[in-house]
Order: sequence, then structure tokens, then C-alpha cells
Amino acid sequence: MEEEISISSVIFRLANESDCSFISGETISFNELTNESGFIFTDFNRKNAFLIKPQTNITGNWEKIKNKFNHNLFNPLNSSEEISTDKDDYNFGFRIVKNEIEYKKITKAVLSRKIVFQDTSNAIKVFEQLVKNYPSSHIYLVKIPSGDIWIGASPETLITEKDKIASTMSLAGTKKDRKTNWTEKEYVEQKIVTSTILNCLKKLNINTKISPLETVEAGAVYHLRNTISFSTENRSVAEIAEKLHPTPAISGSPKSAAYSTIKIAEPHSREYYCGFGGPINLINKSTLFVNLRCAKITTNQTTLFVGGGITEKSIFEDEWKECERKAQSLIRFL
Repeated sequence: MEEEISISSVIFRLANESDCSFISGETISFNELTNESGFIFTDFNRKNAFLIKPQTNITGNWEKIKNKFNHNLFNPLNSSEEISTDKDDYNFGFRIVKNEIEYKKITKAVLSRKIVFQDTSNAIKVFEQLVKNYPSSHIYLVKIPSGDIWIGASPETLITEKDKIASTMSLAGTKKDRKTNWTEKEYVEQKIVTSTILNCLKKLNINTKISPLETVEAGAVYHLRNTISFSTENRSVAEIAEKLHPTPAISGSPKSAAYSTIKIAEPHSREYYCGFGGPINLINKSTLFVNLRCAKITTNQTTLFVGGGITEKSIFEDEWKECERKAQSLIRFL
């Protein structure tokens, strides 16, 4: 499994929890997730996945732990030359996705874009603001082995497990405020995600229980969500996570065809956007989240990655504006 060993660090605060954790230690790159303990962080294409084996592990209220580690660990080491996705390029990708839907090759694909600011960001200060303002999101700040910084406030749990009881979620559909009514487009998009996740778990012979559909707030927008619960008595968290990723909430459906469409429609690499991360097998508990509402910080730029699900009823201008609203979850703190 081991390919390369270095040292890396992460700070995170899981959704609906009060404590933050700082972990630092050996970083092991891997191709396939195993049952080792630590903090994992994977890119969308699974080419630069790694696990931090905790040599230092500090947990507690942010005010109590923030002075117990070196903040310089979260200074970026590299410069970058990122370019924002312009409207013409996004429209080109949008038309590719719509064409694949029209010819019945896919029912949904998630199209992403980049928003680049020509300045670095103070990662620790942004992390503090995200923790303070988004209690129901997974907040994370990671220095990857190459020296770049990734930070985010994700509303989506890939899998959480304790004492063999686990859950995942189908999260899809977006609206700008609570009073706006959901439309057929959002309900269809969310149903695609739910059905695909259920079929995936069924193939693993996992029996599931589904919560009622609910509207949840996620930063500057709202989503539809079902929580799906199940037992991991006969399956490991690592195995289930590998099967679930990438969910149709970040790729599309059918998975393989949507993935191929994304590679054609997007001119950029997603890098760690839409990968997943989190603590695994630490104190008999695992919580892995999808890397959404995130940014890469270098010495000279801050690059936000945002996207949205394209279906038969999607309208280009609406999708462009949806990405703008999602980006506000981070932009307001940069």
C-alpha cells in the first residue's frame, strides 16, 4: 500500500460537534483505502490520496487548543497560476452535459468551475470563521504533502460510523432561501442521488432505513436531504466508502457515463474538490465527508471550486448563479 511517506497536518471540526481536532504525523499515500487509523484526504480522481497517521492528536474547544500547535504549519509553500472558469467555458461544458442527457446517455452530471482570487488567504483565520458560522458543516483545514492548503465547509457526509451503526446521506437540489419553493428539477435531482446510493448499498447486501425528505441549510444555500442508516456488521467503513465514491451528488448518474462526461465537459482538474476526507477508525469512530465548498490556498492565489447538478430541466443562467451563491459560503470570509 505504501508509496511515499512525509509529514502533514490537519485541523477539523465535524458537523454538529463542539470540539476541534489537530492531527499531525506521517503521511502515507495510497491507492486503495484500508482499515488503518488516521485522517484521510482523497482527490476526486483518487490519484493523490493520503492518510495522516496521528503522532500528535489534540482535541478540545477551539479557544483551548488553538495555541497548542504551530500555526505556521498551515502556511502554503507553493505559488500557482490558476485561471477562473469564464462563462463561455462553463456554457461549453453545460451544452456537452445537456447533449448527453438528451441522447439518454446520462440522467445527471455535476459540472464544476473555478473562481480565482489573486491573493493568498490566512487559513487559520478563515477556519475560525467557518467554525463559528457553520455549526452543521464539516470544517477542515489540510496541508497536503505537496505544500498547498485546502480548506472547506462541507454539508455532505459520505459515511459516519460508530459501534457498527452507520449512516450516509443523499444531498442534492439547491435553492437560495427557505421561502422559495422546490421545483420538479430539484426533486428529480435528489431522487437520482437517493436511488443510486440505495442501489449501491443493496449490492453490498446492506439493509437500509431512510429518513423523511427534509430541507437543510448549507452556508448560503439550502438543499434537499435524506439520511440513510444501516449496520456495518459485515462490511468495513473503508469498503463502503470506496463503493459510494463518487456519489451522484458530485458526479452524476449513471456513475461511469457521468464521470466520462465530466472529463470532457470540464477543462480543469478538480484536484481535491469532490474527493473525500475525515477521521477513520479513531477511537472506534469514523466520519468521512465529501470535499465541498472548498478552496485551495497557495502563496499568491485562493482558488474556490464550486459546482451544481445538471439535469434535463436545468437552465444555464440558473446553474451559473447557483455556483455564485454556493461560493459565498467561503468568499465572505476570505
